[in-house]
Amino acid sequence: MRKYSLLIFILLICHLLHSQNVSQQNFVIGKKYTINSKILNTNREIIIYLPESYNFNDYYRYPVIYLLDGKKFFHSFTGVVAQKSSDASPQIPEMILVGIVSQDRVKDSSPTNSLIGYTGNEEKGLEVSGGADNFIEFIEKELIPYIDQTYRSNDCRIFTGYSFTGLPVLHALFSRSELFNSYLVIEFSAWWDEEVTLKNLNVFFKHYKGPYKDVFISTVDRVKNVVYREEENKTWKFIQRFEQNLPENVDLGYKKYGYKSENHHSTPLISFLDGLKYLFRGYMINYDEMYNDPNKIKVRFEQLSNRIGWKIVPREDLINFFGNQFLYSHVDIDKALFYFKYNAENYPESHYAWYSLGKFYEQVSDKDKAILSYKKSLKLLPTNNELKKKIKELTNE
Repeated sequence: MRKYSLLIFILLICHLLHSQNVSQQNFVIGKKYTINSKILNTNREIIIYLPESYNFNDYYRYPVIYLLDGKKFFHSFTGVVAQKSSDASPQIPEMILVGIVSQDRVKDSSPTNSLIGYTGNEEKGLEVSGGADNFIEFIEKELIPYIDQTYRSNDCRIFTGYSFTGLPVLHALFSRSELFNSYLVIEFSAWWDEEVTLKNLNVFFKHYKGPYKDVFISTVDRVKNVVYREEENKTWKFIQRFEQNLPENVDLGYKKYGYKSENHHSTPLISFLDGLKYLFRGYMINYDEMYNDPNKIKVRFEQLSNRIGWKIVPREDLINFFGNQFLYSHVDIDKALFYFKYNAENYPESHYAWYSLGKFYEQVSDKDKAILSYKKSLKLLPTNNELKKKIKELTNE
């Protein structure tokens, strides 16, 4: 019994010693910053999410999602972006997400001043309404320049909001259409100020001659109730009018969820997921293309880039993975060469893309092309002494 107690004591001591040696690291999803806004005459909080690959390259520039109600949805929405842009079948590109923390939601979101609330009655809290123009000006002249100067962003911007914060998203489309490429609007408050957004939509469609825009809007079936006495779904009415009057350079995607499966408060996450899949429709590489005719991938991504208005290419590590699969596992040299060359074309500043292409050429005994690719890789990463040695060995063979 004494031996048994001694053994337990020794194991306990070992466990405590081991616990003291375990390092603790924080898992960081995003970082919060404060911007002093002269336009809004206040400090505004933002939360920044960077994709996993951001700190592993210094050459790729990322699309940016500007998210209203940023604090409320930051964790769940960044999870969607991370998951749907990862693994072997990504449906969207990796993106930076900027969560704008709500400060005065009514004032910032409302495009007009109105005292009439959702119930049809006057509400004292709505006296501050009508500040959407100033809020969008803050985004245009202070927030976007800050993001573009601080991070490797590109010109593809997505603006998204939910419920009341869906109003400034559509107002930005109508009043400052040059700011964003795409708009993701979740169950927005189409009832506001006697459906003023619907009136503004009609004016917008009559005059808009700008570049291509993608819009996704979601809503949910309404249930007649004695509280709000809602006779119709005004958001669905807006969607239908939007679809009926689309100009050639604007596309609309939408979803109406059934009230038995979703409601106003449950739609944000699924709408965000469906919305991103719509905005980047055609992004996911299918198996038929990957295995049988990879050149179709290149053609389709060129078409996707033309539609969206900025160059969009498959993820670098994914295409490199396909190349290695066909070089070593499936043993199809032509397809392997396509993938390695495609990566070098898409990421000409990536030392690893050129290194992988050189590795391919070395594997198929094309020494001259291997040296040429290795030299391009070394130019981008001059400290790679192993590669210097490899080039010297191949040159002296």
